[in-house]
Amino acid sequence: MLRVTSTLILALSLWVAFLPAPQAGAQSPDRTPPKIGITAITFSAEIQAVVDGLRDRLAERNFRPGQPIEFLIRDSTADTARAAEVVREFTGQNVRAIVAITSPSIEAALKNRTRIPIIGAGVSMQQALQIGKDHRRRAVTGIAESDTKDDQLSLIRLLAPEIRAVAVPVDPERGSISTQLQDMVAAARSFDLTVIPIPVSIRRNAVGEELGTIEPETTVMLLDRQLLPGAPVEALVAAARQQKLRLFASEEDSVVRGALAAMVIEPYGIGQQLGDLVANILEDPSAARVPFERARASHLILNEEAKAVLNIDIIETALAEQRRSVIDWAEDAGPRPRIKPAIPDAPAPLGVVRGITVPTPRSKPPRQ
Repeated sequence: MLRVTSTLILALSLWVAFLPAPQAGAQSPDRTPPKIGITAITFSAEIQAVVDGLRDRLAERNFRPGQPIEFLIRDSTADTARAAEVVREFTGQNVRAIVAITSPSIEAALKNRTRIPIIGAGVSMQQALQIGKDHRRRAVTGIAESDTKDDQLSLIRLLAPEIRAVAVPVDPERGSISTQLQDMVAAARSFDLTVIPIPVSIRRNAVGEELGTIEPETTVMLLDRQLLPGAPVEALVAAARQQKLRLFASEEDSVVRGALAAMVIEPYGIGQQLGDLVANILEDPSAARVPFERARASHLILNEEAKAVLNIDIIETALAEQRRSVIDWAEDAGPRPRIKPAIPDAPAPLGVVRGITVPTPRSKPPRQ
């Protein structure tokens, strides 16, 4: 009888030993939603569009306000001291991430010694690279604005798949044409496109005779305003029409002035990219250490002429698959308020010259 009792006690002891250990707080689990702090120096319409895009993207990824996530949105009213105070408030509220829009807000967040991940926006890629260099040990990432060559070439591939070459206007007086075009050539190579330089003189309001040798069936023109900031847009539009060339652009103003289309960066689209970064960090905190991403051009601007020659329904379907959208023409309402620039008077005709040469570099004067 003693042996049976001892065996029973041993069995009970083993059963108790293998029971799962009680978890701390198991009787009252913490259902407090994670908090995200959002700050900017001034909440303009554009910054509000960024916030809207962020919240919408988080909702798409099942992070909805008031359910599994809470937003603390603070305006520091263009006051650096207030910006620092906002960051301290976020730290005291135990936010899971700080979204800082514009450079002063990012700087205020980085001056605080918090370990909370910081997600920045509203800076150039050069500024972003410097932030990454200066704060290597910090959990900081974000979206930086840069050129959109890849987006423009992708648009050309979408709207004109038969195209083999892109004619790009450049001004030789700004320096070596090959140096100016080296980034464009590298980008075009990945799209299996050849770049044809078209010399344009801003000072002389003239274009090189190379324009007349282009085959419109296999070539389009791309006006990149980074390469040609002072471009005579209306005159180039007229010249392109004369040669029956389709003219694409890198920004909205050129479309308003006659270019066929452009894929542009929109604040709402930047907000959606930020939303993805925030969601990634909530799922895996190490995602806060990835380098800044380039802001993607996500909205297609078309002029009235494009509407007449392109199948908008097919384009919208294709862009929807790429998380992009059609905005139509410039006066239409988009994710942010738009002001249509005034159309200027008819431009002076763009002259064609036999050759536009690069000026001879001036030699350094000898010391006296």
